[in-house]
Amino acid sequence: MRAALSLQRAASLRVPLRVQALCRHLASRPVTSLSARSSIAARIPTGITRHRTAATIKPEGTTASAEAAPMSAEEAAAIAAAAKGIPDSGDPTIFDKIIAKEIPATVVYEDDLCLAFRDVNPQAPVHILVIPKVRAGLTQLSKAVPEHKALLGHLMYTAQEVAKSEKLDAGFRLVINDGPEGCQSVYHLHIHILGGRQMKWPPG
Repeated sequence: MRAALSLQRAASLRVPLRVQALCRHLASRPVTSLSARSSIAARIPTGITRHRTAATIKPEGTTASAEAAPMSAEEAAAIAAAAKGIPDSGDPTIFDKIIAKEIPATVVYEDDLCLAFRDVNPQAPVHILVIPKVRAGLTQLSKAVPEHKALLGHLMYTAQEVAKSEKLDAGFRLVINDGPEGCQSVYHLHIHILGGRQMKWPPG
């Protein structure tokens, strides 16, 4: 079962064909020992991103783990959104409904250009989203054009003002997810403000 799930995940994540072939090999000939897994990992050419499989394969010089890291709900949502073609649809998102007051949100800041509200699934003691009120094609950061420069600057400035209002004087982190591999599930540009605890590095 685990090997079958690995094959499905490899296909959904657009894993290179040579790595998919390795996944099929693992499915047909289960590997049980850590040393055997390390031997298989060594057969993957350098320069290819090691995507997670049932036996997580890491770059040379590291130890392969016996179990894959579980996929989070956000990762699954990002993959599902990409599979449905949502990034290119331009359809209204949940954020449009929040802006229209159709869905309640705990708003902490609002002006003519943007809205800031608390994330309903916080990943830190303070977790706030800052979004533009009008997307104008700004579904994700990589879609930005020169006309978006002023708005992007306003969003960043607003983010630090909100952080100050939340008393995050010891520091905070700003995060913008972009595309499926950036774990973006809502295609309406948004900035995450995270604070209130010690952040880790490297992230994600």
